[in-house]
This record gives sequence, C-alpha cells and structure tokens, in this order.
Amino acid sequence: MDSNFAFLLPVMMLIFGCTFLIVGRFGSREATLWGPGYLVAAAAFSVPLVDGLLGERRASLVADALFLISFVFYGGALLARFGQPSRLALRLGFAGAVYAGILYAVLVRGSIPAEFLLDDFGCAALLAFAIVASLKRMRHAADRVLVAVSGLVVADTVVRNIVFVFVVPSYGGHEDFIASQYAFAMQASASVLALVFALSALAAATFDTIVAHRDAAERDPLTGMLNRRGFDRLAGERKGAEGAVIICDIDNFKWVNDTFGHGPGDEMIRAFAGILEARLPEGGLAARFGGEEFVVFLPSTPLVAAADFANRVRLTFAAVERKPAGGITASFGVAGASAADHSLYEQIARADRALYAAKEGGRNKVMVEGEPPQDMSGPRLYRSSQ
Repeated sequence: MDSNFAFLLPVMMLIFGCTFLIVGRFGSREATLWGPGYLVAAAAFSVPLVDGLLGERRASLVADALFLISFVFYGGALLARFGQPSRLALRLGFAGAVYAGILYAVLVRGSIPAEFLLDDFGCAALLAFAIVASLKRMRHAADRVLVAVSGLVVADTVVRNIVFVFVVPSYGGHEDFIASQYAFAMQASASVLALVFALSALAAATFDTIVAHRDAAERDPLTGMLNRRGFDRLAGERKGAEGAVIICDIDNFKWVNDTFGHGPGDEMIRAFAGILEARLPEGGLAARFGGEEFVVFLPSTPLVAAADFANRVRLTFAAVERKPAGGITASFGVAGASAADHSLYEQIARADRALYAAKEGGRNKVMVEGEPPQDMSGPRLYRSSQ
C-alpha cells in the first residue's frame, strides 16, 4: 500500500468533513450528515497508521465498523437531500447484521477476503438503498450528478470485489492484503471517487443553500409572496414575453393602520395576498412591491381578460367583512403590452397611472390604461376561462 495514499485519504476526508459541517451551519440538513460521514471515513482510513498500537486484527475490525458507520451517514445524507424517510433503525440494523458477519469471518474463520467482501458489500448496499429510494426525486443537474457519482461508488466497490476476490484472487492473509493489487486498487479508486463524491455532494448542498438564501432575499416575509427583487429576477428571465400588468392597492390602508394598529393592517395585507395567489393563473407572477401595493404580471393575457381577473379579485376582497375595520376595498390599474415598451416597467408605469385614475374616481374600481382610463368594474359579457 503506497504511503502517500495512507496520508492523503484521511487528510482529504477530514477537510471535506469540516467543510460540510460549515455548510450545515447555514441550514443544510444533508450537510450535517455528509460532514460526520466524511469525518468517520477519515478515522477509518487513519486506522492503518496506528495498527501497531491496536494490533492487526483489532485495527481491521475497528476500520470495518467505521466504514459501515460512514456509509450509514452517506445514505442518510442522500435520503435527507431528496426528502425521503431516514429509515435509520432499518439501516443501522442492516449495518449491525453485516458487522456480525464480519466478526464471524475474522474471529471464527480467520478469512480476510470474507471480511473485506462483507464490509465492502455492506457499504455498497447502504448507499445503493439510498440511491434507489431517491431516483424519482431528482430536481436538477446537481442532483443527477450526485446520484450518478453515488452509483459509481457502488459500482466500483462491487466490480473491484468481483475481480480481485473471485476472478483474480490477489490476497489471503493480512500481510498478503497489504501488498496486494486489491489494496492498491482500493486506495487508488477510493482517493479518486472520494474526491469526486465529496465535490458532487458539496456542490449539491451548497447549491441548495444558495438557492434558499436567495429565495429568502426575494420573498416578502409578511406574505411569502415575491418582493420587488424576486419579481424583477423572474420577470427578467421572461424577457420578451408579453402580457398584462395589474397594479393593486388596498384602499384607505393608512387609515386602517392609524385607527386599528398594524396587527389588523398586516392581516389585511395577508388576506389580499392570499386572494391574489389563489386566483393567479399558471405562469403568472404576483409580488408585493411594498406597503399595500401589489403587482401582477399575466403573460399572454389580453387587456380585457386581465381586467376581468382584477375585477374578480376586487369583488372577492370587497365581499369579506373585517372586524373591527369593516368592509375594505382595493383599486386596480391594468395595462397591456406595447411594441414601444423598452422594459416591463414602462408597462407598469401605465398601469400605475390607471390605478391613480381608479383612486381619483372613487376607489374600489378597475381601470384600464387609455386616454382617459376606462372603468372596467361593471359587469361585462366577456369572461376569462382562467
């Protein structure tokens, strides 16, 4: 066994284990499992460095146990990533049964090949179980890469054992193992795959952590809707998409806050946001831009259909009796796409002018852009299919 491997693997595993624990502090559940898994694996690969203190047989059994524990953690990390039940008792029970077989192979049979065969296949089975349970839950490229690399780890373990134990037996006792091709192949493949495995798992965990923090920065904490930053990003991803824009504003909201306090005001904002999101058609965007103002973007929606959507939201919101504030209404301004627009915000500006006209016209209205803006609050023959 190359001494470079003996030092390389524990150090590499230790570094990745600590890195995962740091990532886990930012809210990644899976990272809190990858971290201990790699730290335990670092300990397992360090055992040969101290087998003079433990004795060959005892050191080998300690390493076997540590490897099984590390794969219990790896499998748990995969299951946690894909939202699957941990099944910890089942996995620990399986690992315990495998280890009992290892004890029999070492203490009763004195068979090194049987020992390593059981340990390797036990580790592979623990990881394979998590892979199979997670296959249908992959969401993006990072998930697919992680599952593929996990599959390579399992395949390497199985193929290596088949070749060096059954096809070309390459070791017998402990001394034969140390100098065997199997030991070299195990250390070489473990070095490469451990690096790739760790990087893919770290990339997936870090990706999710970044997305979670980005989502938190792009969501309004009161309603859970998009805020202006989130709206800008998602609308920007649809550059060139045409549709209707609606500006919504709760009427007399300052009076509610000043008279009844911020608690009822916050409830009113949440209620309006709930109505918007419940009625929002697939593909639509709704955001709270601040205070009592909301913006809706309905792609590929004609002006009249957007006005119909706004009117239904208006009627629903106005029909709710709220205590102690009583009946509260909302006003809406609607604008369609124009070939002269350079950005969505030019369309938003036209919708805002229509909203101002709704406020000036007595509130509780839906006004569409135009000179002058047209009141669309009354009943019409047209009804959107959405």
